[in-house]
Amino acid sequence: MNDAIFLFLLRILSAVILLGFLGTIAWLVYQDLRRTSAIADEVSQVKGHLRVMASDSVTAGEGSVFPLLPVTGIGRGEHNTIVLEDAFVSGEHALLSWHDNQWWLEDLHSRNGTLLNDLMITDSTVVSPGDIITIGSVQLKIEPTEISG
Repeated sequence: MNDAIFLFLLRILSAVILLGFLGTIAWLVYQDLRRTSAIADEVSQVKGHLRVMASDSVTAGEGSVFPLLPVTGIGRGEHNTIVLEDAFVSGEHALLSWHDNQWWLEDLHSRNGTLLNDLMITDSTVVSPGDIITIGSVQLKIEPTEISG
């Protein structure tokens, strides 16, 4: 085999290896984008609702419904998922989060505390549909994703 043929075959082999490497990178990027898209869809998915049962709040009248996202902040501050205009609600009052296939309620060291079924919570606590969360003068009931009417 002469040198010209050997160099030609070496160039073809190098091109095939380079194309295989680039194809593998493109496939990995595609798979990563699919996984990221699936995670983003799950994060933005509504996992339930909070219905206002009783309230003196300006922003949350009785019967109001708020969507529950996998991480739902509740407080008076505008950056919360659920904003409650109530003098007894802290800027960052409580956090409802979905993990291990259940809701967890956590008081964020608020001044007036958070009640779950009329009991003050001190640690992260599991919350079930039908439970009543009291924050300030607002009573919120956890409901499953389907709401009627």
